[in-house]
Amino acid sequence: MATSIDGKVTGSFLKNPHFAPHEHIWFTSFYELNKTMKNWICGRVSFELLTGGRTVDTSRFKGQKMAREDFIAPFDEARFAIAIDPDGKLGWTQNTIGNEYPELQGDHIITVLSENVADEYLAYLQEIGVSYLFAGQQKPLCVKTALDKLHRYFGLEQFLLVGGGYANGSFMQAGLIDTISLIQAPLVESDSHSVSLFQSDNAEQALPTYQLTDTEVLESGSLKLIYEQIKQEK
Repeated sequence: MATSIDGKVTGSFLKNPHFAPHEHIWFTSFYELNKTMKNWICGRVSFELLTGGRTVDTSRFKGQKMAREDFIAPFDEARFAIAIDPDGKLGWTQNTIGNEYPELQGDHIITVLSENVADEYLAYLQEIGVSYLFAGQQKPLCVKTALDKLHRYFGLEQFLLVGGGYANGSFMQAGLIDTISLIQAPLVESDSHSVSLFQSDNAEQALPTYQLTDTEVLESGSLKLIYEQIKQEK
């Protein structure tokens, strides 16, 4: 992900004109990684950049009861866009990423939900062919359950987590992040209300330890940092 010097991933620094070249580098790195990883995971807020924050009309499904069972839609795609959306708020209109992001176009959409999601929304997802998985009765979701199901249903072995901060925090709390790849822009956010790279309300969980394995000062002036988790001996 791209961060400020003080580790923020949201805030006014993202609108600073000087951030543009650093953002371009991050997206270029993301697109290259996605070619080999064949999947990417984002939280709801990040995915709303794709959906434009739109909502969908599910009124025609009112009164329809839906079992809380995983739904795997037929798909031919070899790449997957995976959304962490506990409340079922994302306004999908088709089951693949469209041409608004050409590098991601055609990625099959999988959404990870809580069991509290509305029946009408589940019926709507089935109608448009969006796959969905359940990873808990309510928020916060069990991200380990989500990854286990993604492996079982889609054969995915590795995952590319690209934010936002709360999604990153959930995976960090579960100890599931092996490698951290950052583009640190030479800008400061300095707003305590802005979201950090690994945002969480759980301050008591013991977190993994990492070691810096690679650094590079990029032409834009940003700093590329690679961290690898130090595996604890059992």
